[in-house]
Amino acid sequence: MEKILEVKNIEKYYGSKTNLSKAIDNISFEVDKGEFVGIMGASGSGKTTLLNCISTIDKVTAGHIIIKGKDITRLKGNGLNKFRREELFKTLTY
Repeated sequence: MEKILEVKNIEKYYGSKTNLSKAIDNISFEVDKGEFVGIMGASGSGKTTLLNCISTIDKVTAGHIIIKGKDITRLKGNGLNKFRREELFKTLTY
């Protein structure tokens, strides 16, 4: 199967050094083309943060998110804008 999404050991923290809040702690999973994935958890467990990281609304603190072979955690500026505009939506909604 073709992998369309790989989430590798991602972490996301909010706040400053004196008031750090861990929203995502070392999450990894893969999604193949044609698969459906459900994200479940209690309020405040990081579901929205995870989806915001995958959709490039937020940047991960650590780890990698790979969409169709492209590590989106390394994209910046115009490269990130181009990815959002030309690839993100059609890849995840095929």
